[in-house]
Amino acid sequence: MYTLHQRRRRKLAASSVAGIVLLAIGLTCGAPGCAPAHAPADGRDPGVPPPGDVPLRMRALLGLPLPPTPLDARVVDRRVEEGLEVEEVRFRAYPDVEVPGTLLRPARADRPLPAIICMPGTHGTRQRLTDPRFYFGDAEWTGWARELARRGFITLTLDYRGSDARGQKALTEATLEHLEGGNYLKYMVDEVTRAVDYLQMRPEVDGSRIGMTGFSLGGLLTWTSGAADPRIKVLAPVCGLVGTYRDLAQDVRKMRYSGQLCYPHGFLKAFPGDQPELFGGLAPRAVLVVGRAEDQGMPVEGLRALERGGAEAYAGRGAAGHFRVSVHPGDHKYSAAMFEEVSSWLDHYLKRG
Repeated sequence: MYTLHQRRRRKLAASSVAGIVLLAIGLTCGAPGCAPAHAPADGRDPGVPPPGDVPLRMRALLGLPLPPTPLDARVVDRRVEEGLEVEEVRFRAYPDVEVPGTLLRPARADRPLPAIICMPGTHGTRQRLTDPRFYFGDAEWTGWARELARRGFITLTLDYRGSDARGQKALTEATLEHLEGGNYLKYMVDEVTRAVDYLQMRPEVDGSRIGMTGFSLGGLLTWTSGAADPRIKVLAPVCGLVGTYRDLAQDVRKMRYSGQLCYPHGFLKAFPGDQPELFGGLAPRAVLVVGRAEDQGMPVEGLRALERGGAEAYAGRGAAGHFRVSVHPGDHKYSAAMFEEVSSWLDHYLKRG
């Protein structure tokens, strides 16, 4: 884990490069998801990107991009299990940070396949998601990333930045980063964008069909990464602090369930309309939000507000069928029924959509 001094040095370097890159983007941007700069007509601060450009606003909010680093991707282990190629992979997010992942793909595929980035929740691991045992119980759920590979996808499952599996403490680091005026979430989202880079260089992957899903913290990373990177075409966050921050702020008990990491500094300044504004700006990308009516991390009122706002925005852009909020009874758990809903959504929009 970085020392405080190392983190400050990296933050200063990142902010300098990000500022230069964002300035260049504001003058002329050819990257996917970017819009040319223009004078705002709605009284918004001219330094804030225009409302319709969610990726640019999200990257500016988080302080992305970070300084470029060669991907230096490699496969450290390869084996075949039950008709699947299983590869332990590594790639770099920074010169001194290597991201561990497990890539699963059907062994006999005769064409490039759609890929899904799969993210565990707090204290979860990529090993648990890729376990051969596909199981949903009351206190654990395993093997769902492997099951998606069995169903014809390539899956890349990561141990996220700050995870127990990497010997780090995300909540501690996020709190320190916040006290220094930054967003720790940027490092986590940046690693996902590097995962997209990696998938797009693999010949087995159809780089135009990349999706992402995750539970809990993995769900939060799904929608924040999707907002920052328009190459992620289909999103399915599950119990990922999705709804509205304003509704969540009314319930102190539920707010305490999530750490500083889950509240990006400056979010409501970048998106005054809260999460409905962000999700509405993702249209026409396909987004399925799966939540729980008694979830510890978001009141159901927040989910319903997102459902109304997102549906209205998608309908206005002629993409009504591409957005759905599904609320299941119960608290903060992943179930087989929720997974089947996610799997069907990914199948429809990545394979056939």
